[in-house]
Amino acid sequence: MIKYLNREWQKPMEYDCKKKVAMGNWHVCMDKPYEIKPPCLVYSFGISGDWTFDDAMGNLGCEVHSFDPSIGKQDFDRSKNVHFHNLGISGFDSDSFVARKDVYVHNRQIWKMRRVQSVKKMLGHANKTIDVLKIDVETSEWPSVKDLVESGVLSSVRQLLIEWHLFLDYPKTDKYVGLYNTYMNLKDKGFSIFRVDFHHNTVNKNNLLFQADVDYVNTAYKGK
Repeated sequence: MIKYLNREWQKPMEYDCKKKVAMGNWHVCMDKPYEIKPPCLVYSFGISGDWTFDDAMGNLGCEVHSFDPSIGKQDFDRSKNVHFHNLGISGFDSDSFVARKDVYVHNRQIWKMRRVQSVKKMLGHANKTIDVLKIDVETSEWPSVKDLVESGVLSSVRQLLIEWHLFLDYPKTDKYVGLYNTYMNLKDKGFSIFRVDFHHNTVNKNNLLFQADVDYVNTAYKGK
């Protein structure tokens, strides 16, 4: 699987975006028909201490909803356009999820987790398009994307920005076939890569740190 992803992300892009625009620490494609402009809706899962993407999308005039249960903050409005929610994304709904310890989580933490379709319903967005869905959640992207594909929510997402992770301890290698299928199902839904940025590409028996930002446009989108 790792060899496949290496080849996949180093080959020519599937969609040649002519106008990639930096929005903080991420990029969006501003080619028509994918251009992001008000009124626009953005979901941003995974903040840590970096609000640059969320603020940039808010300054563009988008309605931005930011999510991160790991930073110890309750719900608040960061600005008139940027709204924070103390919950995380996964492939299930839970109020008692025990967080996996990593570089961001050092002590035992209990989080509220929601599927994207549950979040849309909660925020009154059930029938709305998500113009940009950003997911940077330290391996929780795998069950989340699986659920996104199976639930049909992706049909109402125009651009997907996701940081994919593989670590030595998680996910386990016996899960790789399922992860590969999740990855391919995303592509089968029309999501085409327009930008890749490797953060880490270390692969050996004692150390696996495989991490990349991968940005997609939804070529199958049939909405506005």
